[in-house]
This record gives sequence, structure tokens and C-alpha cells, in this order.
Amino acid sequence: MIPTDLTEKFHPSLVKKNQSGQDYVAINDYINRLNETLGALWSWSVNSWKILDAPPTKTGKPQYTAVVQGTLMIILNDIGVISVGEDDEDAFLTTQRASVARDGIGANTNFDPDTAVKSAQAEALKKACHQFGIALYLWDVAERDFVELQRRAKTDDGALKHLVVAYTQRVLELDPGTNPDPTAILDVLGLDEWDTSNARTILTKKGVI
Repeated sequence: MIPTDLTEKFHPSLVKKNQSGQDYVAINDYINRLNETLGALWSWSVNSWKILDAPPTKTGKPQYTAVVQGTLMIILNDIGVISVGEDDEDAFLTTQRASVARDGIGANTNFDPDTAVKSAQAEALKKACHQFGIALYLWDVAERDFVELQRRAKTDDGALKHLVVAYTQRVLELDPGTNPDPTAILDVLGLDEWDTSNARTILTKKGVI
């Protein structure tokens, strides 16, 4: 019942790496996904938040840790039509909707308490989104490897060739250990013969890179 568009993979250009080398999608892109898919049929409520004193830096600069817990609720599309009223004269038809909620909790440490709270809330919303399947694919090792190929293939010809193979495997639903036939690769790309520049252009138009 969850809209499939909600859990679509993000364009690779929206997948960044943080300072720890982990893939992530910015909070504004999560919100854009919710707005584009659900319109006004979602809400985010902060249930609780607190700021704690964190250990100061080695130079003695104070730090603050914020912890935020909230609930993401989405309203599903019409799930049926029901009749309201005990007799035919007063009865009327109305649509029936259902809501689903998921909780998320986030924490952040920063020199500025306001920034700590904002970042903690963003993390809490992301965690709630993950429970609906949004960006959940980035927790899979194979998917993260594919994203890394997408990232490198923009400028690296070697990575482009590996990406083409991996993309063809996915399109043809082949086992990851099965190398597709060169002819099959050209068919998937719509090429008569291999051309690096054309392959990169085609994958860019398809939104693969």
C-alpha cells in the first residue's frame, strides 16, 4: 500500500559521502521525495528533544549534544468507498483513508546548540523515512558498490566499463557473477559497436550516471 515512487532510488548525483566515507542523501532530498510523492499527505511531529552538555574539545571549547525523537505519518491513497447512514435516504458514500506512522530518533553534537538540534531532527526524520523504505537500499553493500561505480563512471573510463556490465546484469536480471555477452551489452545500450563517449551519454540520459 506504500506508494512505489516513495522508495525509488535517488539519482546518483544526490548520493554523497560524509566525512566517515559513508553514503548519504541530504535531508532536503528526503523532504522533496515526500512532497513530490505524497503532496500534503504526510506530516512530521517532534515528540521530544533535549540538549546535553558534551565533553569539551581539547582546547576547552564547549560542545552540545542534541537528541530528537519524532513521528513521520503518511496518509495512504483512498483504500475504499464506504456507505455512511442507516437508511437509503440519509446514506451517502465517502472515501476511506488509512494512515501509517513510524518513529525516528537522531542525535548530533555541535559547538552551536541550535545547529545540533536541527541536525538531530534531520537524522530522526531520515531514520523514520528508512522504515518506509526511503533510501534503505544504501544499507546494502552491493547497492553501495553500484553507487560508487556510478560516481566514478562520470570521469573514469575503466569504471564506466564495469558499470555497463553491472547495469546490463540488472536490466537482464542476470546473476551478479554472470558476465553478459558483449552483444547483450550493446543491445541494452542501443549501440551497434562499443563507443565510450556514446555509452556515457546514453547512461547519463537514462539517469544511471
